[in-house]
Amino acid sequence: MKLQVIAQYHPAAALRRPQLWATMLDDWENLPRKVPHDFIVVGPQRKYPRVIALDTENAPSGGLGHWSVAFRDEKGRLCVEPFYGPKPSKRFAKPLVIMHNAKWDIRVLRDNKMTPPPNIADSMIAAYCLGYGKENVISEGEGRMMGGLGLKYLARRHLGMEMKTWQEIKDGSPDEIASYNADDSVSTLLLWELWEPNLPQHFWDIDMPLLPVLMEMEDRGIAIDPKFLAVYAEELDKKLAKYEFPFNINSPIQLRKYVYEELGVVPWQFTKKTKLPSTDKNVLEAIRDSTGDETIAKILEYKDLAHDRENYVSSYIERLGADGRIHPEFKQTSTATGRLSCANPNLQNVPTDEMRKLFVAEEGKLLVRADYDQIELRAFAAITGEENMIGAFQEGRKIHAETAYLMGVPYDVGKTLNFLMLYGGTEWGISQKLHIPIEDSKALIRKYFKAYPKVPRYISEQAEQAKKTKKSTNWFGRTRRIDALYAEDWRVRKHGEKEAINWPIQGLAAEIVKLGMIALRDTPMLLQVHDEILFEVDASKAKAFAEEINERILDVIEINGVKFPATITIGKNWYEAWKKKKES
Repeated sequence: MKLQVIAQYHPAAALRRPQLWATMLDDWENLPRKVPHDFIVVGPQRKYPRVIALDTENAPSGGLGHWSVAFRDEKGRLCVEPFYGPKPSKRFAKPLVIMHNAKWDIRVLRDNKMTPPPNIADSMIAAYCLGYGKENVISEGEGRMMGGLGLKYLARRHLGMEMKTWQEIKDGSPDEIASYNADDSVSTLLLWELWEPNLPQHFWDIDMPLLPVLMEMEDRGIAIDPKFLAVYAEELDKKLAKYEFPFNINSPIQLRKYVYEELGVVPWQFTKKTKLPSTDKNVLEAIRDSTGDETIAKILEYKDLAHDRENYVSSYIERLGADGRIHPEFKQTSTATGRLSCANPNLQNVPTDEMRKLFVAEEGKLLVRADYDQIELRAFAAITGEENMIGAFQEGRKIHAETAYLMGVPYDVGKTLNFLMLYGGTEWGISQKLHIPIEDSKALIRKYFKAYPKVPRYISEQAEQAKKTKKSTNWFGRTRRIDALYAEDWRVRKHGEKEAINWPIQGLAAEIVKLGMIALRDTPMLLQVHDEILFEVDASKAKAFAEEINERILDVIEINGVKFPATITIGKNWYEAWKKKKES
């Protein structure tokens, strides 16, 4: 009798070490596999099959070094054709070419005067879409990784391939480096073969079409005014000096003592290195939202300002290119929510509205800003199918005024309730926000649900489904596991329920912005920040351009009768364009 031994965890580990939950769940959902990966090295091919995989390495000189193509021949055998240095790339025009972190390989080929393949798929993005993790590196010693989207980890986990790291091989012989590179292209092909049948449709409709759009944005970059930073740094220093706390919030020990001893919060997330209860920002935000503690709220404010002072003031200047522009990296695979992120530097987290003045148009050009109008409230209406909301949007009525009218409350109350309910509003939260008794907040919720009767049904169904599956899924099928729903602390679980209710709305909004970017891929796009897209055009063409993209954005998608328009504004810098929207 043949037995298969699978390394797993003792059940007690789940109870004693909550920090293992996410890793254990991934392991149990995706049991280790052993996929045959022996290959033969072949000579020059006249024609490739329908699907191939490609991987590149840089030479010591910085140019293209070893690279290879993996494919299956007519007999189904794994084959690798090795290369060194730039070669003619016409043969890559027809096959679907799979690359792991395709941005890297495309740029290597392009920098070495080779035409990148026109038909590509990214196995790293595929892994992300299938829920196998996000871009992160958890050290396991000797340069190996546990978790994340690294090729070596995924090959070990899903194929049973034990592969060396670049650190282990970089000083090796040419044959060793060629073998290392061949393993990369082979594992990329095998992972694709394993995953391709189960890929969600959004991988093809959204994630892959968006990749070249992001690369063009990164290449284009955005101009900045470096003199502005000196003034901004001084303002931050003044704000930071106003905060006072009863303990040293920069001391993890003192902060941990306050959170987990004085507040009595039961820990559910732990640091990777020390295994102690975490005081990361996401944890503090969950505690703030579930307890309403003012000290935690002030700590988060202070930490945000301190982070801005430490990072943004210097990082923008450090990353300013010779062309006077910053060229950030836009990532599709680094958030749990499906939203895009920005790094090196992060231009999606500009700390103040005033700092938008830093980002300017070149001489003779203007910035055009498209800001989606109430996109999450529109997504809320579309997902719930709530006719009263949908009707208000279709007829151009102001949604906050509509809510106030239907409930018989002042406009400001209607506006507050719209946003609070959108984010999983509770009796306590409404009471705190409006400074009213709990009984009055209960009455407001009843009125809101009477005005919009399909909203409570959506909330109830989402919460119940999330409790059962510990997951939430958006309109386009992108699924997110809600780890907070596994926590022992009821307050954390409640936060998880709110997450499960709100995330499909936020997720739909994020996908709609991506679809807008894909539809506008032929335009000079610079940045995507939350619900905004920023462009740079010749000053003489800015007005006509604004009118054109206004029409194109409106035609991108309609869901349950809800369209998703944007307000288009123009300015010499980002702040000027933003301010025009605020004043309109």
